[in-house]
Amino acid sequence: MSLYDQNDREFLKELIARGQSSDEGYFEYAHLAACLLPKNLVEPLRQLVNGPVYDGDVISKSLRAELFQFGLATRVCVKGDQGYTAATYFAFSVLKRFDEIKSGKVGA
Repeated sequence: MSLYDQNDREFLKELIARGQSSDEGYFEYAHLAACLLPKNLVEPLRQLVNGPVYDGDVISKSLRAELFQFGLATRVCVKGDQGYTAATYFAFSVLKRFDEIKSGKVGA
């Protein structure tokens, strides 16, 4: 996220937090978050959306940490075992919208 300054990070974190807690405007927040999500977080997010993923199997621990900071990832238990990470519901919506924008189904 070297291209993002601290203000950009805080803005995106606030946008995601509002989207996660919003009943109205949920998909609009997801759209904005998808537009602003740093591109280096897309594949790690995709891995978590398709997870959960065991901590030793994540694409990048530092990028996973950024997803935690943005509130797009959470720790989960799987079949009675700890040590897994998964995407939040809102993260799924952000990734889905990102893919729709990228494919041209939805405008940025």
